[in-house]
Amino acid sequence: MTTTKFEGDTVSEATQKGLTSLKLTAEQAEIKVLVQEKKGFLGFGKRPAVVEITAKQSAKPKAVVEKTPVTTKTQLAESVEQRKQRRQEQLEQALLSLGDYLAAVTQKMGIKTTIDLTTSRHTAYYKFQTEQEGLLIGKRGRTLNALQLLAQDYLDKQIHQHIRVMLDVSDYRKRRQETLEYLAQNVARDAIVERRPMRLDPMPAYERKIIHATLASDQRVKTYSQGSEPKRYVVIEPV
Repeated sequence: MTTTKFEGDTVSEATQKGLTSLKLTAEQAEIKVLVQEKKGFLGFGKRPAVVEITAKQSAKPKAVVEKTPVTTKTQLAESVEQRKQRRQEQLEQALLSLGDYLAAVTQKMGIKTTIDLTTSRHTAYYKFQTEQEGLLIGKRGRTLNALQLLAQDYLDKQIHQHIRVMLDVSDYRKRRQETLEYLAQNVARDAIVERRPMRLDPMPAYERKIIHATLASDQRVKTYSQGSEPKRYVVIEPV
């Protein structure tokens, strides 16, 4: 038989230490209290408890069996698929929520409209149908662009993946692109003739990209952006 003494602040604590050390349960051990604890007064006369624990002859130490979780390829695949599906559901919910947000904003602007949502891999398109196109677009698209910035900020706060938001009404974006391409070519021609840099009006990032892309293959000029948002603009300079 194995007999061991253990100390603790209380009899219960000393007993638990002994059982844990010997890997025994209370039923497998004979416990004898040798010294009762004494709390003392103001720290004087304090005495720990002492117990003597003896393993019963029929008792065997508890075997500690650690089970290692096994993850199969199927479980791993399911886990990845579940995470992917959850992200997709969160994205769909965020896009619908953004649609409600845009509807509320345009309603407060006094604009009656319906909104259609279509998506591609990295872009969400919200197409407005309204009889108040001019009010929604604004001068040179400023109102629509401002609303698009609000929408992008709203979506970015809802999800942890970058999805580009594009707002359009009556194919304004396509018409605006054609206008910008024509503008870029004309200003580039003027810059070459007058032999000086030409500065365009401030534009949002995606419109500046149209200017850069239109003149990218023209070796007679170079383009670059200057300024800070939202007043960042494109400069077209002869080479």
